Amino acid sequence: MSATLFIPDKENNPKLSNRIWLNEVDPDGKLVDRRFIKAGYEKEKEFFRYRSDQLEDEAVIANLVEEAVYRASRATKKEPLKDVGGYLFRVFSNLADREIARNPRTVNCDRISLENLPHSRCEIAEHVINCIHVSEILDAMEPNLRWAIERRTLGYGVQEIANEMYVSADCLSTRMRRGLKQTLKRLLGDDDR
Repeated sequence: MSATLFIPDKENNPKLSNRIWLNEVDPDGKLVDRRFIKAGYEKEKEFFRYRSDQLEDEAVIANLVEEAVYRASRATKKEPLKDVGGYLFRVFSNLADREIARNPRTVNCDRISLENLPHSRCEIAEHVINCIHVSEILDAMEPNLRWAIERRTLGYGVQEIANEMYVSADCLSTRMRRGLKQTLKRLLGDDDR
């Protein structure tokens, strides 16, 4: 029994591109059903159009097509397939949908938009908002106090920071406490300045 492989002929069909290449042997060393290889090349355009706004990388789509061909070839079928291309496209679409669901989607938004989201404060959103608040607090501080607070959050001891500032630890501790209170008043609008 000899197996012939369907390889697209660019000379006879100039519309074919080089976006996919399907091997006749899968990564496990098993022969791939040539009907699926042929259907893969025939449906190439449909694969690259399917949810292309979410699957933006052609390399990812090409890998999904290749995986779909291998999976469709390995699958055991109870009855002979009437529509090999349709079956292959369904396998591909399932893989593509899973890939889209797995990829994180990010959206840029400002602090006010985050705060106005109705009851959507998950741990990550709360962390982002807390980072924004900390940034606002640090921006409202005097430069020397901000430097000391930043050093403290990095794990330096009050005594170490005080030695670098040439003051006593008690003095620095008092300055930090008073500075934080003044900054809080300033941010809340209670400052008499």
